Amino acid sequence: MIKKTNLYLFPFIFCLLILTIQAIKVGYQEPVFDALSYADRATSFSLVPLENKRDGIIVAPLYPGFLSLMMSVDPEVNKAIRCYSDRKGGCDVSGLTSVYAVQTVLIAVVVYFCYLACLFLTKRFWLSLAAMMLVLFAGRMSEYSTWLITESWAFFGFISFAVCLAYALKVKDNLCVFLFMGTGLSIAVLTRPSYLYLVYFLILGIPLYWLLIKKEGLKEAVFKTGAFLLPFILFVLPWMLRNYSYYGVFGVSAGYGPHILSERVAYNMMSWAEYAVSFIYWLPDFGDSLSRSLFPVELYQKLGFGHPEGYYKYGNSVMRAEIYRQAATEKERISLLLNGYILPDIVKHIMVTFSLSLRGMWVAKYFGLIGVFALIPGFIQLKKIAGTAPVLFFAFPFFFMVGFNAFVSVSIPRYNVPLVMIYSIAIVLTGYALWKLVQRRLVSVGFNKN
Repeated sequence: MIKKTNLYLFPFIFCLLILTIQAIKVGYQEPVFDALSYADRATSFSLVPLENKRDGIIVAPLYPGFLSLMMSVDPEVNKAIRCYSDRKGGCDVSGLTSVYAVQTVLIAVVVYFCYLACLFLTKRFWLSLAAMMLVLFAGRMSEYSTWLITESWAFFGFISFAVCLAYALKVKDNLCVFLFMGTGLSIAVLTRPSYLYLVYFLILGIPLYWLLIKKEGLKEAVFKTGAFLLPFILFVLPWMLRNYSYYGVFGVSAGYGPHILSERVAYNMMSWAEYAVSFIYWLPDFGDSLSRSLFPVELYQKLGFGHPEGYYKYGNSVMRAEIYRQAATEKERISLLLNGYILPDIVKHIMVTFSLSLRGMWVAKYFGLIGVFALIPGFIQLKKIAGTAPVLFFAFPFFFMVGFNAFVSVSIPRYNVPLVMIYSIAIVLTGYALWKLVQRRLVSVGFNKN
């Protein structure tokens, strides 16, 4: 029997050690683009806005709040972030050491939670350890430990929710687990507001699963759903009410909706021939070169981010300008995009969502490619161990977010990095099944020879 120290402590120590080494290898990344905007927000972060006026964007509070807190306790962080916010140059990125150290620990915890989730689902130590090793090998999560961007906290929140969900499905489903589940997802929502739409589905999904699959009473299902929702009532709802009070918007954030949706809607302009080619063109690493060798240039050139007449450039400039010209407020712009572009061509929008979903699933390039091919055989093996319903319910939040991101945005792999966890489990279980098959074949061959 494996000692609990080996089962729980050593994997975490190993994660922390490897993530620290990976973070040192990646090195401190200078804030650019989005990272600079988070530096700006950290320097002016306040629970109560200094001026009761709207600047067009209300940001999710957790990451700017985290940076603001780090600025208050570490003078070097304060100096570095204010320097980057001023855009004067000559800033010392080493001043962000304590921020990056905290983020490295968070990512280590995330990878460790991947191990725990697999352990709760399979009850197999070595398979779970192998899955954790694959997450570390992919290296995708460690890239965000030394970057001034939200991913470390978003991953921590979402994977915290996922590991609690695995525990509730296969180990013990008391109220505390649902409370922790809601706390993890609240952290994700306050970091990346798109997760709020997952909450809406889970409000229905949790009671239905525990009523229909677990065969529990209505009272137990309601109590568990209530425990799940309590952290949102305590932490997310007050921020939404704060935004409504100061900005007239009842939401975690605002301003981004029309911005990203106009980029997404432009892809619906693809011809059906371009749509078919997109499944090849958006393959990781080699898709563009393969398309060049197989198809005429007009069938793929507009699919790239950099092409001056591409769909991304068109949505980012022409379409966005037109939407902003026709509608003055965010609500009006969203309504215009929905009623004028998406709903009249909803079949095309849904079909394009499938292609963009696949593009967003190529996390860590070839690792994602192998992971996608391992999903079906991995699912077959996991359902034998954990049962069909628990596996499907566990996987649902991951793939819901993949589909949601593709429905409302241009869907890039960065949005779906938590899929590395699903891929790792699928690859390990597929490899294990193949090894057992080879073993049986070798035994059969040996027996026949005798």
